[in-house]
Amino acid sequence: MNVAKLGKLIRPAKVQRAGSGSYPLLSMTMRHGLVPQSEKFKKRVAGADLSQYKVIDRNQLVVGFPIDEAVLAFQRSIPAGIVSPAYGVWDLTDEAETDALYLERFLRSPQAIAYYKAKLQGSTARRRSLPNSVFLDMDVPFPPPDEQRRIAAILDKADELRTKRSQALAHLDTLTQSIFHSTFGSGVPAQSQHPVVKMGDVLVSATYGSSERAAISGDIPILRMGNLTYGGDLDFTDLKYLGANQPDKHLLRNGDVLFNRTNSADLVGKTAMFRGNGPAAYAGYLIRLRTSEDLLPEYLTTFMNLPSTKRLLRNMAKSIVGMANINAKEVQSIRLPLPPIELQQTFANRVAAVERLKATHRKHLVELDALFASLQHRAFKGEL
Repeated sequence: MNVAKLGKLIRPAKVQRAGSGSYPLLSMTMRHGLVPQSEKFKKRVAGADLSQYKVIDRNQLVVGFPIDEAVLAFQRSIPAGIVSPAYGVWDLTDEAETDALYLERFLRSPQAIAYYKAKLQGSTARRRSLPNSVFLDMDVPFPPPDEQRRIAAILDKADELRTKRSQALAHLDTLTQSIFHSTFGSGVPAQSQHPVVKMGDVLVSATYGSSERAAISGDIPILRMGNLTYGGDLDFTDLKYLGANQPDKHLLRNGDVLFNRTNSADLVGKTAMFRGNGPAAYAGYLIRLRTSEDLLPEYLTTFMNLPSTKRLLRNMAKSIVGMANINAKEVQSIRLPLPPIELQQTFANRVAAVERLKATHRKHLVELDALFASLQHRAFKGEL
């Protein structure tokens, strides 16, 4: 396969400022490229004055940061939008010879990311930069235009399958809350037909995790804030470890519930249930909630992740040096409806069925991720 320097394929775009014009506001995402800011954030994060924002025409390349996480994309969705003035903007030198989707796929590929990581300059993590001259000196596999479009179409189709599988998982996350509402009502204590109790009355314990420094290797995996998902599950793909001699108060049993007690207001209260038999520990900024025989962990986890409970937690959280915080005593003061244990068990059985579906989708998603990585590797070596 022929190779071309990136500097032969793109050039700096002439800067256009928004001025007094009215344009859609775009934000960069790692997974989906440029999207309307309203799709990325629940509230507007840009300032009121957008006059210095950059106008991005269709088919222009926008490069964000950190570049070693492939935060870049071509603008392909609208005639023109605006992005942060901090982003770099590039034009294709010859749109007839270079397919934008193909080039974007390469610039976001593992091969390109390895190049960025090797060439970054600076000493502060996530603030290291790649000089334009180094960026443009990168070698790009460069087949004829028809072959570029063929490769891009194959990778696009494989990525579409991954996206659909991820969307199915997201729908299953919302299904659990739908089952909760159909079984128990709104979950708001004041509206409940069931007795309302303080959480501390139906917990065996509410315990802080280990403050021991975690390492890349060790004997016992330690679950941290990033391992808790918004769907009430645990993600085990990025783990650190502790030594073998951990006290029981820092270890997890099957059915323990983890509560994130600090960070930003949006992250405080993120709650997930531990489903496992192997030893695992949890970090100090998490609280382990161990339930009594009157409260099932499936019910508690879903209740804590309800939008109505999230609003309550945001109002409870205190700001300490810019970080929101809820302590174990405050968690135990939360009031929750307590349905009969038989009804909770019916709900838990339904949740278990959803979890089995989610496990199947996760397995298939892992397989699709591996397929996509293999296709990328072969595509940019001229073997696809």
